[in-house]
Amino acid sequence: TRMAEGSLSARARVAGNDEVGALARAFNTMAERVEGTVTTLGRFAADVAHELKTPLTALRVDLDLVLDTSDGAPDITAVRRAQEQIKRLDALTSGLLDLSRIESGADTMPMVPIDLGGLVKSVVDAHASRAEQAGLSLFVSVAEGGAQVHGDESQLRRAMGNLLDNAIKFTPEGGEIRIMLQREEDWAVVTIEDTGVGIPAEDMPQLFSRFHRGRNSSKYPGNGLGLAIVKAILDNHHGQVAVENTAIGVRFSIRLPLTS
Repeated sequence: TRMAEGSLSARARVAGNDEVGALARAFNTMAERVEGTVTTLGRFAADVAHELKTPLTALRVDLDLVLDTSDGAPDITAVRRAQEQIKRLDALTSGLLDLSRIESGADTMPMVPIDLGGLVKSVVDAHASRAEQAGLSLFVSVAEGGAQVHGDESQLRRAMGNLLDNAIKFTPEGGEIRIMLQREEDWAVVTIEDTGVGIPAEDMPQLFSRFHRGRNSSKYPGNGLGLAIVKAILDNHHGQVAVENTAIGVRFSIRLPLTS
């Protein structure tokens, strides 16, 4: 009754191991999940409101400036700033929709056998031009015989693409990025290493959370959804994603179950 009235922290007292005790334990498990879901949704709504507020405020200021121009001619600089904020809002809403679809399973295609080595090379080829323009050296290494996994190719392409995008974005000109595919027992392991700016230790625990951005990333574009999308995709594939700082940069690792 207390829970029905809104007290989500209410729990049943477990007094024994009979059917009533089993029912009480099942109720408590359900209550914990309900409370956790509601808390997460509330935090998510607050995060979204916070993330939307900044570009909306900047957009309103720039548009007011355009309308208030004394001679009637638009301020081109303000218009361009407004356009950038619109792009930021578009990227934010698109990222949120994508993350929601992935987490709910609505964006998942049928799982099929995938040549992970071929997919890795394809992702690297798609980013080669951008890396070259940024003055970075890009190296790829695929284990002999490759690796076959079961999954959604478009999602796995996106997960690796997000990590490679970050490596390019956070690595200064003249740096290196290495992408390697290896087999480790029953796992296919894709590592992406860079010689970038690194990740502060205090940011590591929340790195894959929605909207989390590192303390040293404020001058780089982004909305803090890329790594959350990567984790959601790996969860869908019964895989894992991990990160660690190296002596010269950062190493991300993707682990997927091998099918052969």
